[in-house]
Amino acid sequence: MPSYEPIRTESAACQDCYKCVRECPVKAIRVTEGKASVVPELCVLCGHCVEVCPAGAKKVRSDVERAKALMTMKPTVIASVAPSFAAEFPELEPARLVAALRALGFAYVSETAWGADAVSRSLAAELSGAKDSGPGRVILSSACPVVNDYILLYRPELAEFLSPLASPLGAHAAELKAGSAAERAVVFIGPCIGKKREADRSGGIVDAAVTFRELRAWFAQAGIDPYRIKPTEKDAFYPDRAAKGSLYPIDGGMIVGVKKYAPGLAAQCISYSGLGQIERALDGLDSYDGRSPIFLELLACEGGCVNGPEAEHRSASVRKRLAVLDYGRSSDDRRDAGPAPAQRREATPVPQDLPSDNAIVETLRSIGKTSPEDELNCSSCGYDNCRSFAAAMLSGKAERTMCVSYMRKLAQKKANALIKAMPSGVVLVDTDLRIVECNRAFARLLGKDAERLFDAKPGLEGAELRKLAPFWRIFEDAFSAGSFSAGRPDTVEHDVKFDGRVLSGSVFGVEPGLVIGGIFQDVTVPWIRKDRVVSQARAVIRKNVATVQKIAYLLGENAAESEAILQSIVESFSPGAKNGDDPFDSLESGNRG
Repeated sequence: MPSYEPIRTESAACQDCYKCVRECPVKAIRVTEGKASVVPELCVLCGHCVEVCPAGAKKVRSDVERAKALMTMKPTVIASVAPSFAAEFPELEPARLVAALRALGFAYVSETAWGADAVSRSLAAELSGAKDSGPGRVILSSACPVVNDYILLYRPELAEFLSPLASPLGAHAAELKAGSAAERAVVFIGPCIGKKREADRSGGIVDAAVTFRELRAWFAQAGIDPYRIKPTEKDAFYPDRAAKGSLYPIDGGMIVGVKKYAPGLAAQCISYSGLGQIERALDGLDSYDGRSPIFLELLACEGGCVNGPEAEHRSASVRKRLAVLDYGRSSDDRRDAGPAPAQRREATPVPQDLPSDNAIVETLRSIGKTSPEDELNCSSCGYDNCRSFAAAMLSGKAERTMCVSYMRKLAQKKANALIKAMPSGVVLVDTDLRIVECNRAFARLLGKDAERLFDAKPGLEGAELRKLAPFWRIFEDAFSAGSFSAGRPDTVEHDVKFDGRVLSGSVFGVEPGLVIGGIFQDVTVPWIRKDRVVSQARAVIRKNVATVQKIAYLLGENAAESEAILQSIVESFSPGAKNGDDPFDSLESGNRG
């Protein structure tokens, strides 16, 4: 089987947005250096991250090339087509789909629903009391590989309730290969990414899993239009049409199939679809002690498999449901379900190790959350609350830089430290000319009263600049003129006379139209004055050098032309010159050129 996982991340395309973390129902995402990748051992392959990734960085493994390779290695390759094909290819006659798949190289095309019928019959017997189905018994369907992994990984206390029967695909593939496994290969075709892992783990029962999206690309590559292809009498499902197993891809469809084989079933049968709904439905189920057995049909995708992650559209559920129901009505209810399905391949529940409360508290402290009030639970990091984020940090799945409030505080601390350390006066003001932030050096420039006020209220936040600085108009003018907007200079220089001193100022935009900053120096201070003189002298020198270089260029150009003319005259009057040569011809020809 393929050596890499069904879902991978292209790191170069990952945009550091954490949307996959927010949307993943089991948080099976690890962020490293800002890049989000799927954690295979925690992922249930619901495919939601693939759907929501705005950059398309999450990619699904294609098994098309493997399917093609099987056709060269095995005498017979059979396509097991999910019953949701009725919704994926609306109004497509089954014979045309079979013909199109046979044109790709499949020897036979069979319905996965054939295996679903066998599962329904065996499950009906299980629930009817034929096999220890006493009061209080709970059975969870094992048809959906995503739900199976979810229970084993995240609800291990319920693993004992999983049906022991193989999935419809497992039952179908085993029946197709019965007695001739070496000569036959089975390729599943459907909307599910989870089926790829099921195939990987099947021990060779299922050889590959191709999604509907991959199948459409395969048809296009081969130049096959299933809606236009002409079927023959040989283009029919092998060995025959399925029965009510064709309803499995819609929620409640499996229950209909089970009741077909047990009309008077006393067990309570309930269906849930969508991992969020399933998570809530399973709460407290391990302590159920009711009078009758319960069967829960669980499908990871909302609305059922018709809305699988690799379906063409994950919407229009009503249309899709009706398409499956219409196809199901045409099934042959009289068909025997075939042999009982094999047992489900056992998998060991994997309980998750949870960090201690002390470890979580210490981790929260590391991102500046020292009290419950600091836990904003804003979910900007992708986790439902701060404690879940801390637990993810401890497990190596998250980085502290994912916390927006932490990064904002860190940026503020760095900015404040930089402003405080600057020897120049720095001030930020808003549109009302109120101070947003300033350093002590700025207050010192304004005088002792302002510096005392700064001692009482560090930063002078909210103070009116008009009452403190006589040069406030340069900020008002900057706001009025719309300075620092697109196409405007980054800074505007001002020299301000104030209290017998000269302040050299640079006014700049911080947030266009909202906040303006200014940096001021007292150029009358000796060390500042010296630095100012040196910088001005360097500016004059640079201008003089540029002027000299330009003059030299012009003089050099004229000298070269003069030298050429004089050389021409010398050559014309020198011995050996031809009669009639005009020493000015070259000049005239040069002008003509």
